[in-house]
Amino acid sequence: MELVLKNPFRILGLPVTASSREVAKRVSDLEMFAEFGKSKAYPGDFSEIGEIDRSLDSIRDAARSIELPEMRVFYSFFWFNSGDAVDELALECLTNLELGKADDLWSEQLDKKMGFGKVTWRINRAVFSIWMADELDDSESVYFEQALKDLAFASQELYDDAIKYIPSGGQVEPQKIRELIANALIEMAINSRNQAYGPNAIQVLKDCSYFHDETLKHITAKVINPLVNAIHDSVKESELKRSEGATIDDLRRKNGLIKVEEFVYALENALGDTDPNFQAIANIFADEVIACAISALNDHNAVSTAIVLAEWAAELPSYGQSRKWLMEQRQNIFTWDSSYVSEEDSNDDLEDIEVNVEADENKEEEINQLSSAKNIVKGTTACPTCSERFEPDEVIEYTHFGVRCPYCNQSIVV
Repeated sequence: MELVLKNPFRILGLPVTASSREVAKRVSDLEMFAEFGKSKAYPGDFSEIGEIDRSLDSIRDAARSIELPEMRVFYSFFWFNSGDAVDELALECLTNLELGKADDLWSEQLDKKMGFGKVTWRINRAVFSIWMADELDDSESVYFEQALKDLAFASQELYDDAIKYIPSGGQVEPQKIRELIANALIEMAINSRNQAYGPNAIQVLKDCSYFHDETLKHITAKVINPLVNAIHDSVKESELKRSEGATIDDLRRKNGLIKVEEFVYALENALGDTDPNFQAIANIFADEVIACAISALNDHNAVSTAIVLAEWAAELPSYGQSRKWLMEQRQNIFTWDSSYVSEEDSNDDLEDIEVNVEADENKEEEINQLSSAKNIVKGTTACPTCSERFEPDEVIEYTHFGVRCPYCNQSIVV
């Protein structure tokens, strides 16, 4: 919305086709008014959109913003342009706050014409849609999608017509303008009031199919890369903590990895689970989670924390050899817990695997004390590996963690 409200052409009260001489004259006139504490109004101000700042600083900033041909062309895509009688009538409706009528005029003409219609209709409807997306919370994504569509067509199929009357417009690289427009739209989506496309605007990708491949690749990278980088950074931080000796409290808190879990699922939703780039980042994340589980067991004898982390890793998307290795490590971790029952042994699910911190602390303190005092079994014990049951008098050997199964020789925590 800022690109519309604070558009340099709006602040200067000029059409997007204004020459450099016209810009200079207008700046001089407005500066004179501003110095006397007055403000000049123009027919195309559309003050119903919002107030216009015509202070000295604002006037000069606006003029500097469109000094370069590249930026002049860019800003022209975010302000109204009267190209014919249809535009004039629609813009008059906006001035009279007949919003629906203005929208209908542009839409009806675009629906009638074959192809992509007139470029000024597209740009004007896009500017109107950006305004409406900010005003109407319940229709935010509908209007924003319309703006995406219109600006895609205007900057791609209709680009030559769009810059035809923009001074020095022909000097500008078209793809650069498309990328600037795409960047601006992504920023709008991220900063929108209701965040209709999510806090990272990743869902905006589904409405960007109107752009051609090169621009679409740019949009995808612009939206995806921050999430991928955040996941990589979180994994590196976790790896560093483990190498320096992560505390049990760090591991209980999932070693900081939990803060980017939502990004993994956001990427899965946007790219699809068959996308090789998604599979690669998903494997990196899940591998680090299971590494934290192994660290909890090996470095702290924290069985319950290891199980929680192993279960979390198993629930995360992972693929190929990474998935196979992860599940093997998960199974190894479960064999250390005497309460674990495999699916072959029982149809009952493991209950309350997400133990709270207090219960986790109690169990881990008990395990840590095993080195100085062995736990003596007092009842029938079931081996999680071979499923055999044995009585206390059948125990042949007590181990650091508990007892050794007399049937399969597996160490069992009791």
